[in-house]
Parts: sequence; structure tokens; C-alpha cells
Amino acid sequence: MEEANVLKETYEIIINSIDEGIHCIDYNGNFLLYNPAEEKIEGYKASDILGKHVTEIYNLDKTTSMLLNVIETGIPIYNKRQVYFTKHGKHIDVITSTMPLHNGNKIVGSIAISKDFTQFRHMAERILDLQEKLTTKYSKTSSLQNEKLITFDTLIGLNALFEKSISWAKSASKTDSPILLFGETGTGKELFAQSIHEESKRSKGPFLAINCAAIPENLLEGILFGTVKGAFTGAINRVGLFEQANGGTLFLDEINSMPLTLQSKILRVLEEKKVRRVGGNEEILINPRIISSSNVLPATAIERGQIRADLFYRLAVVYLFIPPLRDRIDDMVLLSNYFIQELNSPLEKNITGLHPEVISAFKRYAWPGNIRQLKHTIECAMNIIATHETIISQNHIPSYLGLFDTENIHVELKSEGQISPPSTILNKIKDQEKDIVIAALMKSRGNVAKAAEDLVLSRQLLQYRLKRLGLK
Repeated sequence: MEEANVLKETYEIIINSIDEGIHCIDYNGNFLLYNPAEEKIEGYKASDILGKHVTEIYNLDKTTSMLLNVIETGIPIYNKRQVYFTKHGKHIDVITSTMPLHNGNKIVGSIAISKDFTQFRHMAERILDLQEKLTTKYSKTSSLQNEKLITFDTLIGLNALFEKSISWAKSASKTDSPILLFGETGTGKELFAQSIHEESKRSKGPFLAINCAAIPENLLEGILFGTVKGAFTGAINRVGLFEQANGGTLFLDEINSMPLTLQSKILRVLEEKKVRRVGGNEEILINPRIISSSNVLPATAIERGQIRADLFYRLAVVYLFIPPLRDRIDDMVLLSNYFIQELNSPLEKNITGLHPEVISAFKRYAWPGNIRQLKHTIECAMNIIATHETIISQNHIPSYLGLFDTENIHVELKSEGQISPPSTILNKIKDQEKDIVIAALMKSRGNVAKAAEDLVLSRQLLQYRLKRLGLK
């Protein structure tokens, strides 16, 4: 019981110290949690909120309240912008993600995490200012851009699947047709996009990239299309990325994470080759080459409603598949040696290669993070290895990979007759975490390393969580 109280206090310290506003309700719609960051955003005090119903605090109902809506539907709502006034008259402009909370298969409440949209907008304006300055430099001095970008000559690999992808990419670079790159996270999609740009007739123009998963919809629209002064509070006349990329290439990374409403606007821009800034009436002709990417199989993304089918057909005139590292494992030693030579000088080491036992283990590993994970693994080893050593051995490999660990664990479940104490919302979160961990351990037959891989956790972190959850 003492350990449970310590864990509860730890959760509360974390929730009360983070910058994002968090508020949470139970199944009946009454507030259970309202952290200091949310107090700062809305101007209320937790003591005035806790225990009260959502509709007592906000002029909302089951349809308009995201907290109540996700309890009703069971479907989370991510990165939705909300603009409203509190009962005290304070203007609120936030980006909110709201998720249902489960205890087993039962919904027991919901939680909302909010971020001040004003901060996002200021950040975006700083990014755009920098982007415009860089674009101006690139247009004046193409050599500056050439020093920064990757070319096909720097893409390492002899695997047949990889070489086929390179061949297709080189052929596609000769035209202006849209290209869609499909590859898992860490396979090098942006490196392919840069190489295509550098090989194309647009190489003297700008190469601009944006991660569609990293920016909320309302902000992303202004970044892509530009804004007109007065379009919203604080808006200024600003050129969007579609205009900035004229004569060059615009890379839309993780297009499958872009909201569908914005995808429809992108489709219209691609069809008409014109863009209208947010808040403006003028249609501006544009001429960028569009390369996009997806880290989800397009057919699956379309089925899930993540990509509009009509937009996919427009973007995937040329469709390129970039194989994961596990499908080009014959390139693993070549890539490892390349990273070693690249890192020797900055890390002041003299590493010559991998020990055979490491090579063997690397070839058996699935590499869910692909080439990026391999590079970081090599870099970690080269930070740890002693200056006089020249070969990376198993002692230098990060333990979270579980490559040289056969430790197993036995899971003991509570007896059915054991009675649990009354649950707070934090206890319910803990119970949900325990259920997930137990399921992963059962699936892996008690193998900690395998369970950690399935949960996308390090083995050490999973062992810590097991101890905190009372599993042994």
C-alpha cells in the first residue's frame, strides 16, 4: 500500500509539473483532475473545478464537449483547435487532444491535454522567418544549398531491393511528376527526397520540407498556404511554403498524418496549381515539384481514413518503396562501417569494425527503428568504447536492444478473490498500464526483452515499471 501511495504521488508530481494543461473527468462527467498548467490557461482554480460537472463550468453539452463526447463514442480526438471564452470572459485559444480512459474494456472517464495555440503560432512565425531567409539565400547562392543536401552518391547500400529503389528514384528525378515515398520510420525517406531534388533540373531552386505530423491543422494550413494580415489574431502577410518552393521542391513528410480537411485543400492546390493565402482572396500561381511520404502502407492508410484516395492518386504518380533494414540486412555491415568511419573523427576514436558476435546479433535483430536506429546504436557504442579499443563488442552495445540478454521473468497474477482498494483516476491509469504490460509478457512467454520490444520500451525501463507495478 505504501508503494502504491508513492507511485500515486509520483504521478501527481509529474502531472502538476508539466507545461501542458491536463483536466480529467469520471464517467459521470465530474472533474477529477485539473493541473496548474490548466489553471494558468483558463484562469480557474482547481478548488473551484474539482467535483463539478463539465456543464457547470462550460456552456457545453455531450455533443460540443470533447471530454463528454469521447466518453460517449470511445473515439479519441487529437490536435483539435478550440477557441472559446470562459465564464470569466477570458479568451482561450488552445490545441487539445482528448482520450477516453479505460479500466479493462470499460470506459471510466476521459482526459484532455491542452497546449496554448498562441505559443504554437509564435513558434511557427519564427520558423517561417528563418525559412524565408534560407530560401532567399538558396536562390542567391545555390552552392550553399548543395553543401547541405544529400545526393544519390551518399546513399549507402548494395542490396537488390535498395538498388531498385535508387534506380526508380533517379529515373523519376528527370521529370516534374509528383512522387510518393513509402517507407517505415528511419528508412531515409527525406534523404531520398533530397537526392531526387539534387538530381533534378530544379536543383538550383529551394528544397523545403515539413513534417505534417508535427504541427496542428490550423497552424499547418497557414504555413503551407501563407497568411494575410488580419486573417486571425496576430496574423501578418506571410508567404507560405507552396510559394516559397516555386522553382524547387516541396517535401510533405508523413502526409498520412495530415487532417483530411486539409488534404482536400492540398488536392485543390495540386489540381489548379494555384494557392490562396489564409484570409485572402487572391489566387497565386505556383510551380513547386511535390514529393510526399507515408510511414504507413498507403492501402492501409486509405482504408483507415488517414489518406484521401483521390489525393493519393494525385501524389503517387510515381510510387517508390524504400525497404526496411530487416529486408536489406546484407547491407548492415556496410552501413555500420560507414557510420563508424563517419564518427571516428568527431568522437576521436579509431574503430575499425564490429566483432563477429555483434555482426551475428545485428543480423538477427529486427531493427524496428531501421537505419536511424542502427546509426544511433553505433554512435552509442563509440561513445562507450575505450580510446585504446578498436573493435565494437557486445559490451559496448546498448542493453535496451536485448541482443545478449536471455533473462526471463515469471508473471504472478493476483488471485481472483483479492479485493482491490477503491480506485482513484490515477489508480485506474496504473491498472490500465498493468494490464498492457501483463498482456505483453504473456505474449512473449515471459521474455522481458521481447516484451520491451513490443511495448517500444527499453528493457531497463520495463524492468523498472514491473517493479513499480508489483509484478515479479
